[in-house]
Amino acid sequence: MQILSAPHAGGVNISGGQETVTVGGYKYVVFTSSGTLTVVGEGLVQLLAVGGGGAGGGNQAGAGGGAEINDAYWTTGTLLSTNQTITIGAAGVGGSGIPGTQGGSTTIGSLVTALGGGGGNANSGSGGTGGSGGGGGVAGSGGAASGLHTFAGGSGTSVVPRALGGGGGASAVGGNGVGSVGGNGGQGLTAISFDANLTAGNFPTTLTNQGTWSSGGGGGAGTGGGVPGSGGTGAGNGSTGNGQSATMYGAGGGGTGDANGGADIGGNGFKGLVIAKVPA
Repeated sequence: MQILSAPHAGGVNISGGQETVTVGGYKYVVFTSSGTLTVVGEGLVQLLAVGGGGAGGGNQAGAGGGAEINDAYWTTGTLLSTNQTITIGAAGVGGSGIPGTQGGSTTIGSLVTALGGGGGNANSGSGGTGGSGGGGGVAGSGGAASGLHTFAGGSGTSVVPRALGGGGGASAVGGNGVGSVGGNGGQGLTAISFDANLTAGNFPTTLTNQGTWSSGGGGGAGTGGGVPGSGGTGAGNGSTGNGQSATMYGAGGGGTGDANGGADIGGNGFKGLVIAKVPA
């Protein structure tokens, strides 16, 4: 691995972001916060974007959904000759007695948008839609999925102690709450499934502990015998109290129970990501 500090030869050069690496004959620029992808020359640039993960709702609530992973220009690339503004989608914020918020959209100029994951609902109603829908609240349905690599959230139950739906992930639906057992979150997708070079060994600043993207959070469960659901890899687990927050890009936060007398807070989602790639 070589960290690049000077432009490479070729038709197009890119720079910016939080980490720039050349490996396997390619140059990669990774953004984990908003900024500018600087483009010099003209040529095909491969682009990948992950939205911000949705948050779990508060007080007996469903989980947050994993965000969209938009790889429409990752395999084929797109012709670029001008700088692109990068906006990284913010993590959804867990609710307290209210639904969790949807994760923010990640954008690359006007070319690429990766939707944020849907928020989990609290007490009743359906989970929010987004990259993947959050789980439903009490007797509520899961939120619908929208975008690439997205799956819907699970539904909740009204049986006491209540069990809530898991958030949809990038590779699987969120599980339904069944009886008193909360639904598990849908699994995300590994970084290496998009590109074998995307490992922590090659990208120690931005991909360490970030092997899986956009898993759904686990649904919450009420106290008195309820069993909360588990989140997918990197997503937050559900709880009988406060939901757990997500730890990997695009993942959803866990749903809540009722241990704190209606003041339980859903787990936060995790922010998005952008990667750009050109031949070195």
